[in-house]
Amino acid sequence: MAQTLLFERVQDEARLAVIEDGRLAEIYIQCPDTENLSGNIYLGRVENVLPGMNAAFVDIGMDKNGFLAAGDIGVDLRGDRSFSDALGEARIEKLVRPGQDMLVQAIKSQPGGKGPRLSSHITLPGRLLVLLADVKYVGVSRKLTEADRARLHGLGKVLVGETGAGLILRTAAAEAPEEAIRAEYARLNALWAEIQNRAVHGIAPKRMHDDNALALRAVRDYLNDGVDALWADGTTCFDELRGIAETLAPEYADRIRLHDSAAPLFDLYRVDAQLDKALQKYVWLKSGGSLVIEETEALTVVDVNTAKNTGRKGAEETIFKNNLEAAEEIMRQLRLRDIGGIVVIDFIDMKSREQKEALLDALRTQAARDRVKVNVVGITGLGLVELTRKKERQSLSRQLLHTCSDCGGNGFVPSHETTARRIAREISRRRRQGDGSPLLIEAAQEVCGWLKTIGVPDGGATYAHSNGSKGAGEYDISPADPERLPQGTKTLKRG
Repeated sequence: MAQTLLFERVQDEARLAVIEDGRLAEIYIQCPDTENLSGNIYLGRVENVLPGMNAAFVDIGMDKNGFLAAGDIGVDLRGDRSFSDALGEARIEKLVRPGQDMLVQAIKSQPGGKGPRLSSHITLPGRLLVLLADVKYVGVSRKLTEADRARLHGLGKVLVGETGAGLILRTAAAEAPEEAIRAEYARLNALWAEIQNRAVHGIAPKRMHDDNALALRAVRDYLNDGVDALWADGTTCFDELRGIAETLAPEYADRIRLHDSAAPLFDLYRVDAQLDKALQKYVWLKSGGSLVIEETEALTVVDVNTAKNTGRKGAEETIFKNNLEAAEEIMRQLRLRDIGGIVVIDFIDMKSREQKEALLDALRTQAARDRVKVNVVGITGLGLVELTRKKERQSLSRQLLHTCSDCGGNGFVPSHETTARRIAREISRRRRQGDGSPLLIEAAQEVCGWLKTIGVPDGGATYAHSNGSKGAGEYDISPADPERLPQGTKTLKRG
């Protein structure tokens, strides 16, 4: 399926959209407040060593220290020990010490304001290969044929033997000439030498390499044979992308097109309208069915409903078709929302084993289109489908939304009746303690309406005044002067 890429920059925010069949399939956003740290390299300083967790916290110059597990630190493999044995024996207190400076790479941005996951195994990605700075390993993409894998593995062995740095040859390397592969390998080695040199003369904590310039990633990671065009919104973006392409991918430079019009590029493809829908909890299917997507700290839950889909045949056939349609849309939503980690899906119950297998096959087929690794685990004893999607960055909702000040992130606020009865109980406590003074209640109009209906405890005059600035669960109770009440104040009945 051909893709169209859209790139724009407004002020200090850059956005890259991936369009498939006229619909938004993926979107990447880069601005100072939502910076993705994955891939960045830092000269860090070890702050704390925690033997109980077999890990350390490293200051990389961010608000939160990064987390470095012992298994993510290079170990001495000299001798007869295998790699797994060496990692199994690794103890954090023997590998690092507080105050030590070391080069680390962010490998995962953590949700909830936590510092990033770190590793001392440095990798530098290119278009054709990934440089492995500290291991002499040769890997080849599994998506290639056996013949291409064997050919590229032989070339990789030659390159590693010349310089010592390992590499993983990417899918794009299969169609690239050997000279291009050698040139990129040399360029990445030179970049690694430059980073090491800066680290020697640098003062920790400090960022040594930024791997997340969105224009760079647009050309390096997304511009390929499956892309018909990369549209740049404006001459500044066009010149930036063309300059990168002429260095990294000259064979694709002519696919970068200039959009120079009064109408913004993203408006023509309705990107923002589709993005708004991707931030909603409910998703409607074409058949009338629906999805409910709930993100939590531990996992994401998806509920599938037939909703308005009554079907034309029997119930089993309707349910099966609804589930197949839901499977395709769920995988699309995971890509679009950039949801990673554990995903649990509650499809509508099916009795047929063949239909269940067909549903899992449909999920795996859609997962193969995702550039991020997806593992469809299977169906649990409770009939729930489990899958995992590699978490590379925070989801769209984590990037673009913040916790509601009214509900505190729960998704619910107290009902107006609940708030009114809470007020009545507080007044009851005051009256029982001997407070007979007049009281003024300020709350939302609906809460005041409920107070008029249920009344308030006896023991003194009580007044209610509606305040439009009060939320459903907010109210104030203060002493009242019956001679100076706000306009519109109502006297509540006592009982």
